[in-house]
Amino acid sequence: MTIQPETMQTLWGVFYVLLGFCIGSFLNVCIYRIPGSREEFYDDTIYAGDKSAEKIKLGLATPAHSICPFCKHPLRWWHNLPLVSWIMLRGKCAFCSHTIPFRYPLVEALTGIFAGLTFVIFGANLTGLVIFIFVCALIVISFIDYDFYIIPNVISLPGTAIGFGLAVINEFFGLFKAPVVPGVIDSIIGIALGAGFLWFIAEVYLRVRKIEGLGMGDVKLLAMTGALFGASGAFYTIFLGSLVGSICGIGLILLTGRKVSQHIPFGPYLAIATLMYIFTGEALINWWFDLVLSGS
Repeated sequence: MTIQPETMQTLWGVFYVLLGFCIGSFLNVCIYRIPGSREEFYDDTIYAGDKSAEKIKLGLATPAHSICPFCKHPLRWWHNLPLVSWIMLRGKCAFCSHTIPFRYPLVEALTGIFAGLTFVIFGANLTGLVIFIFVCALIVISFIDYDFYIIPNVISLPGTAIGFGLAVINEFFGLFKAPVVPGVIDSIIGIALGAGFLWFIAEVYLRVRKIEGLGMGDVKLLAMTGALFGASGAFYTIFLGSLVGSICGIGLILLTGRKVSQHIPFGPYLAIATLMYIFTGEALINWWFDLVLSGS
């Protein structure tokens, strides 16, 4: 029996989606544990499933087993099945019956969807691998920034260095295709444009209003984007991220009664803009300009 190429492509797509669900489960661990070392956010220790047991410091690798974020009880293997466990448990912890936030299956679903998209658009190659890892970083950053208004240096700084390193490799060996930057100069300009422009805006706002409008985490996130996707990726992210952030910010103010001065995490909007750049290229920007010009 010969499997048609179209069928094989579909089977591989399903495989990558399922693999993405599993990776999304790990991203949930990262979202919960990466800020865990900051004492102002979490109780820095957890119990090893026994109230009388020795306390274990919360970290990305400790404890080795998964735990309920509420009762800290170790989870059994079938509690960790991506999406399926949440449905089977009806969105509640099996031990303390505390409601498990919908974000857990949401992160798993998003990761699976983007794994499938990456395979379809870029293929199962080095470029696709780099893109998917970057997407995973954006997912973790977005949820952490939404919760705590921080973008962890442990992601953005190594991400910038890795992005520049990939640009160096591409300069000499050409292993990665667009939208990954083709060379070192493009990466340097992307870092300077992305981080530099946002840093300038943050400084102007701070000096004029005497309060911090943008955190340095956003600046470092743009540096990471610029390092990997160059000037076009950085400009696209700044432009579209600001547009999306403004629209959503106004919507939140109207719907929830937030004050204009209240802090709104900017990282998720930058992440959305970067994802749109990765998966739509410059088509959306061209469409926008065509729409504006045709109406003028």
